Amino acid sequence: MLPLNKIPVYNIQTICCKPSKIGLIEILPFEEHLKNTVNIHFPHRHDFYYLLFITEGKGTHTIDFKTYPVKSNQLFFMSPGQVHQWDIKPNTKGFTLFFDKELFTSQHFNIEKEWPFFQTVFNEDAFLIPKHKQTELNELFYLVLKESIASSNNQKNIVKNLVSALLYKINDLVSVKTKPAISHQFELIRRFELMIDKHYTTNHQLYFYAKQLAISPNYLNAICKKTIDKSAKKLINERLILEAKRLLSNTSMPINVLSDHLNFASSSYFIRFFKKLEGMTPQNFKTLE
Repeated sequence: MLPLNKIPVYNIQTICCKPSKIGLIEILPFEEHLKNTVNIHFPHRHDFYYLLFITEGKGTHTIDFKTYPVKSNQLFFMSPGQVHQWDIKPNTKGFTLFFDKELFTSQHFNIEKEWPFFQTVFNEDAFLIPKHKQTELNELFYLVLKESIASSNNQKNIVKNLVSALLYKINDLVSVKTKPAISHQFELIRRFELMIDKHYTTNHQLYFYAKQLAISPNYLNAICKKTIDKSAKKLINERLILEAKRLLSNTSMPINVLSDHLNFASSSYFIRFFKKLEGMTPQNFKTLE
């Protein structure tokens, strides 16, 4: 178990064990990536977006306490800050694609709006590619890989646009599985999610988030209940619980320090909060882990 809150956070250069030619993007055959992770501590976080496409293989992959069986033709989506670890069997093949969150923040490419399958209440972190789309997706990943190692005056723009095309293609596949929602409501909840992720350690109150979104707390709550069948306050609480569980499982942070880190009024209040939502005390959860 790691000391205090030192769950390792890796950047693209560290995880690839080399400088990225393109700067904000790196793509590798999964077999090569596995070799690079020999000295990487698990579990860990990334500060970038991560797509893992398994073309063939077996094992397990755990992302934020949910363990998925690894299957052929499976996609995994990971966002900055998520904690993951895996047990991958030998001869597993595929592609790993890493890109910095700054890559798609322009008016034309906004990852938080265009490709919301990363860390959202509407989607799982894993998706099995339909049989009739497997070859097409494999070819797209290979094309990004091919262009990333080529020499070209426009290499960065070529790779960036190929990655965006790949993400749009994936979005078409994944959106079939999402819960139907009115576009405005979906975007509102996505903005709420991203805002929670940014401010959850300093603001637990629904009023704060509603004010930032320029709507009333009652309206935000009604949209959440209608669209995802959860209250707005529950989304805030779930994010707090997730981070508490991450730190309890992967660090030696004392309960009172963890409580302060998450901005609870007192450790006793945090303990009551945790027990109400998880059915056990933080210490009991830590012991189970």
